Amino acid sequence: MPEIPVPNEVREDVIRELYRQAGELDWEVISSKEKTGYYTQWVEDPAIGGRLADYYTAEGMRVWLKDGPLKEYARALENFGSFAKYTTRRLSPPSEFIQEVLGDSWEILSKSVGEKPMHCVVTDGSQERYVCWGKPSAFRDLQWAAVNKAIDTPTRPVIIVYLTEGKKVTQRQKRLHERIAEHCGLDLAYVRRQLEERIVR
Repeated sequence: MPEIPVPNEVREDVIRELYRQAGELDWEVISSKEKTGYYTQWVEDPAIGGRLADYYTAEGMRVWLKDGPLKEYARALENFGSFAKYTTRRLSPPSEFIQEVLGDSWEILSKSVGEKPMHCVVTDGSQERYVCWGKPSAFRDLQWAAVNKAIDTPTRPVIIVYLTEGKKVTQRQKRLHERIAEHCGLDLAYVRRQLEERIVR
């Protein structure tokens, strides 16, 4: 996605306001149908569409909102990528749920955090393990990434599926994930993650 061809100050103000409103809406929780309505609302919002009107048509704004800042929003909540600085909220860090699943002796190796899917390498001082995480809807991507790592690593990769407040998974879906992980020789855990207010200094 090319950078929006507007002055940086305007661009940053728009993204901050967009992310502020997305944070209040719990953007990652609401349905696709609801999201479509908000695209129209934001195009008409003086603080968003009004600032972009000199540079984009209404349809151009919708495309940019969807394929630009809002496409990056999930990564930004992970404190990952160039858009992270604009968020008002953050997901609790992976260090918390990794120790919850594996124990206090495990920690993330420096510079090992990556994306597509979100992942890292952890160590307890004597061995290393690949860990990837995402929502239930991302399980296929998590499985594929973990299986590819299982081929080349002596330890079992770990898939961590997380749920945020208000989100649930059916026992049928969870059991299916467990059976797939077991069949593929992978470890699997479900955790809860909190959306926390980001402290801006």
